[in-house]
Amino acid sequence: MAGYVKKLFGVLIFCLVLLNSKADCDDWTGFQRDSSHSGNSAVNFTDKNLGLLWFFSPTGRTWNYKSGSSVWSSSACIAEAGGKSIIYAGFYNNNFYAVDAKDGSLIWRFIGGNRFNQSPVFAKINNRPMVFAPCADRTIYCLDGLSGEKIWSYETLSWSYMLSEAIPSSPIIIPTRDLSLLVCAVWNSSHAPFNNFQKGEIYCLNAATGEKLYSAALSSTPLNSPCFGNVDGQPVIFISSNDGNVFALGAKDGKIIWQLTLDSGLFSSPSILSDKEGSRIFISSRFGNLYCLDAATGRVIWTKKAGHAIDSTAAIGTIEGKSYVYIGSYDRNVYCFDAITGDKIWNYKTGDYVVSSCALAKISGKAVVFAHSLDNKLYCLDGLTGSAIWSFDLGKLIWAYNTRGDTIWSSPAVGMAGDKPILVFPCYDSKLYVFSVI
Repeated sequence: MAGYVKKLFGVLIFCLVLLNSKADCDDWTGFQRDSSHSGNSAVNFTDKNLGLLWFFSPTGRTWNYKSGSSVWSSSACIAEAGGKSIIYAGFYNNNFYAVDAKDGSLIWRFIGGNRFNQSPVFAKINNRPMVFAPCADRTIYCLDGLSGEKIWSYETLSWSYMLSEAIPSSPIIIPTRDLSLLVCAVWNSSHAPFNNFQKGEIYCLNAATGEKLYSAALSSTPLNSPCFGNVDGQPVIFISSNDGNVFALGAKDGKIIWQLTLDSGLFSSPSILSDKEGSRIFISSRFGNLYCLDAATGRVIWTKKAGHAIDSTAAIGTIEGKSYVYIGSYDRNVYCFDAITGDKIWNYKTGDYVVSSCALAKISGKAVVFAHSLDNKLYCLDGLTGSAIWSFDLGKLIWAYNTRGDTIWSSPAVGMAGDKPILVFPCYDSKLYVFSVI
């Protein structure tokens, strides 16, 4: 039976077509919105004067300090389910929440065995709304988007006293002609004295059932969120690891197509842009470099250096027919680069590290960039010039310092609450903030 399933999967994946890697125009269905990590939404705000619409405080235990880790919440996803606009986000208190996007009221919550510190992904599978949430308890959960009922769970490693908490990635959904694939990476480790290991592994599951189709161990370090694209007619998954490697994997079987080792650790996830110039991957390093790679071969097309480390994932937008890459750095700047040439278009200086990834949208038809800085501010910048349009002071860290390098920070997301455009940001003060034109 296992051989038959594997053979059937091989046939299906050869027929794989990218039905539409972008989310529906108003949805933000996963980390950086879609499976290509574009970070680019079609949502259009009618006015630049955004105000706080509401905020949501998690129920139950708000936080639980653990030395060396200060993860407060995951990036949110925003989707329509059962006629409702719903925001899905996990928090460090081991709870995963579904919140009404219109008023912030709690719809349901699900309690896992550990923290939810990665962005979930939403999809309608066989017309059923589902949300997929990886947890540090080594488990990937599939929940009903309307009720929170657990549909299935996949445990990447059975529990033992010697295991550490897992470090999962944000997952993606890849649609095929007959099957939706859930792709997620998980790092597991064991302290057993004679059988210890550290393993970063990518998993491909049947999104409807949780059945494992294949897995591939790629690194002894954690892996970042994968992205997906069709390259020269072939379905390819791209993923990076903390030890500085970028991998291109065949979506059919997880086999390595190419591998590239860059200058330093990678905590940034790859983004892909496919246009008339071809397919290119954007990835950033702890050495402060932004790389543009040929997606087919891994060849470095161009490199640009910031003044400090870059952990954020590049957002990609098109303005007046030209493509631009937006990224934040520990040198306190938000940058815009020409996606084709790598030329710097502008940079905007904030008051502290810019760790989270940018979100792109429009205000009165004009492209804008939403970015968060550890100066506790959320910024809105002009996408073409970098000039400041709006900023909002958020809550502060629970303690008086931040720890660069061991922290996973949330990123802004843009979607709709009914017919109202919204900006969503789960903050490290343990609140989920939602902004709109008031």
